Amino acid sequence: MQGMLQGIAMNENVIAVQDSTVAGLGRLAGFFGFSEVMGRLYGYLLLSPDPLSLDDLSEGLRISKGSVSMNMRSLERWGMAKEVWVRGERRKYYMAESDMWTVIRNVLSGREMREVQLALQVLGDSVIKLQEVESELPQEEREQAIFVLERIADLRAFFELAQAAMETFVGSSTDMDFEEISRIVAT
Repeated sequence: MQGMLQGIAMNENVIAVQDSTVAGLGRLAGFFGFSEVMGRLYGYLLLSPDPLSLDDLSEGLRISKGSVSMNMRSLERWGMAKEVWVRGERRKYYMAESDMWTVIRNVLSGREMREVQLALQVLGDSVIKLQEVESELPQEEREQAIFVLERIADLRAFFELAQAAMETFVGSSTDMDFEEISRIVAT
């Protein structure tokens, strides 16, 4: 990867830190179910003080322009990057969403909320199925069904708490009190 200030020779330590940060965001993206390329693109944009074109991204990260284009559309859908107008340019330019709370809210309100809702639906359906046949089961199987229902109740409670926490977080004001959050996390 090259330094992000075009036309300026950058210190090798600065370049190394940028490279490792971009690579780290690529790995982190994979952990959260996004493509590594998507994470690297986000990182490269995030560390750039200026808007970057698809060509800039392709050259800087040494990946195909087609891959850049496809992953940029995903970044835009997730609200992690946006197209910006650059005076005198006809090409598309992009900037990263630098507010991490906004990025997290976008991801939580999309995919994660759907997954929690799906988990709750599956657990609810499972409870109904077991309750419908519970009285017809032999004693040993009934005991197993009761045990499974207790475990499902615990899982449902967890997912309902997770859902409430995400709904609270997603619906919260954009003005987060970072000092208060840091204090809570530290305790």
